[in-house]
Amino acid sequence: MSSPIGSDDAEFVLAELNRRRRRDVFPRTTLAALASAQLILAIPWLFGSSPLFGSATADLHLTRDGALGIVFGVSGLAVAYRTSLGWFALPLVFLLMLVQTVFAFMDYRSEKVASAFELLHLLGAVIGVLIAYFVRPRGERVVRPRGLRSVK
Repeated sequence: MSSPIGSDDAEFVLAELNRRRRRDVFPRTTLAALASAQLILAIPWLFGSSPLFGSATADLHLTRDGALGIVFGVSGLAVAYRTSLGWFALPLVFLLMLVQTVFAFMDYRSEKVASAFELLHLLGAVIGVLIAYFVRPRGERVVRPRGLRSVK
């Protein structure tokens, strides 16, 4: 007994998957390096310490940014390792970028953080853009075959 999916359907699905697969070495290496840098920065933040800015930033702000930075870093490393995970990581990273943007405005207004420290959040944005690169399809769209199919 044959499967309900015809060979045309299977070829279409495989062609679409191949069109969305990206295995470029340079973007993967860049993503891995930036995600590693994010993790190296975020782990001390999680414990309220900042080797770069000392006491210019409130401990609660550092801890929050440390937690968000760890998620950015782990997501970036996961996508660099296996690019198909970009479909799952992109919505999470987009949400984190929104959260960081909202908190950046709130912290700027309350003057609890140095402005230069907020520029480090651009690292998370670049990680998000690189993850989106692996989700973006390449090449021309595959046209699904039309017509009558016989069911056996």
